[in-house]
Amino acid sequence: MWSRVSPEYVTMGDVSPAKYLTKASTDRVAPSVFSVTPDVSTRADFLHSDSISRRTWLSLIFVALASMVAQGFGRFTFPVLLKAIENEMLGSYTLAGLLSNVPLVAYLIGTAIVSVASTRIEAARLVKIGVSMSFIGLALMAFAPNVWFLCLGLFVAGFGAAAVWVPAPGIAAALVGAKRGGMAIGLVGSGIGTGILVAGPLTNSVRAVTHDEGAWRPVYAIQAGIAIFVLIGLFAVLRAGAKSEVTEKVAISVLTTVPNWKWILASFAVFGIAYSLYFYFLPTQLLSNGWSAQSSTLVFSLLGLSSIFGGVLFGRISDRYSRRLTMGFGFLLMSTAPILSLSDIKPLVIVGAISFGLCVAGVPTTIGAMLSDSLSGRSFATAFGTITLGFGIAQLIGPPFAGWVGDQTGSFAIPFMVASALALVAASFAIWMRPLEKELSSSSV
Repeated sequence: MWSRVSPEYVTMGDVSPAKYLTKASTDRVAPSVFSVTPDVSTRADFLHSDSISRRTWLSLIFVALASMVAQGFGRFTFPVLLKAIENEMLGSYTLAGLLSNVPLVAYLIGTAIVSVASTRIEAARLVKIGVSMSFIGLALMAFAPNVWFLCLGLFVAGFGAAAVWVPAPGIAAALVGAKRGGMAIGLVGSGIGTGILVAGPLTNSVRAVTHDEGAWRPVYAIQAGIAIFVLIGLFAVLRAGAKSEVTEKVAISVLTTVPNWKWILASFAVFGIAYSLYFYFLPTQLLSNGWSAQSSTLVFSLLGLSSIFGGVLFGRISDRYSRRLTMGFGFLLMSTAPILSLSDIKPLVIVGAISFGLCVAGVPTTIGAMLSDSLSGRSFATAFGTITLGFGIAQLIGPPFAGWVGDQTGSFAIPFMVASALALVAASFAIWMRPLEKELSSSSV
């Protein structure tokens, strides 16, 4: 399935999917980066097969679990616990919005550093470093005696999220090749949705056991324990490649070799603003609308559940049809979610949350697949890190604005409506992108 990898990847200082395979003495092909013991089911004709080996699936699953810990736990559990943290430590939505930016600022700094480090450090090692930092951040939050320790934990976890997520999509796409790149990126991204899904029921369970409706530290403590398990699994499954594979440098300008790169960058930036206006404050808005704490966390969990399938679904559709049109549809669907969430009709609120969950995973998956069509390996990591910087800088605008409006009006209706309008603007970008259907047809199944 990787026979379509073109030689120009290597001339750009890139590493093709074949870099993950080395010839074993048994004349079988074993993954050098992703295995410790030989995979007898992975033979030399695997490169020309439509099947995916068990070891490849195992590698994808553990990278997805790393994404769950780094993003779903380290960054995205915070909205579920925000109200309890605000009541105990903060006292205002404005301060809560600023605190929401701590992991984001760390994520931006981490993205910049990891994008540079990816030219020298093997991707599998970066993922392990990221999960280790996520564990430290979660542990700090679990035992935080004050706001400053909480900020430190959020910062460390945010940096760890960047170390995991910048290389993760490239690893996924390289494992299965361009033919199934979107599906693989979606699968790895589904780990983020899994973390969001787990956060709600875990919080409710902890509060039921402790008989404390404001409990939040034990949630982070349990997540830190899960991070240890995932880290052990990564050390068992992933190992670093040869040093000779990571000595070549990749210029930041590699992004400009991707067709429609300006529209891709603009789309991801607008996505960052729209997403941050809605995502971080959905549970709090539901509480303000009279929903119980348990019901609001359940809705947030449904958002996480749908995002698990959103990445894989959008990735598969974009593999088969069109990256550009799939992205446009995702933004259109995303624009409906914040408006529906303001409704007094609860089923519509649930539909809105599920729709947003599909898009919060599906749109970035599709954008990542656009890059993977032209780049792989370290070139992909560098380009993906670059557009993630644009996404993150734009995302800094959302939480402080939404928090300030929440304090002034007692509602997040205005930020939600702005989020819908921005999603519509981003949907229009798909019209202006140069169609690449001829190139994409070679990736369809």
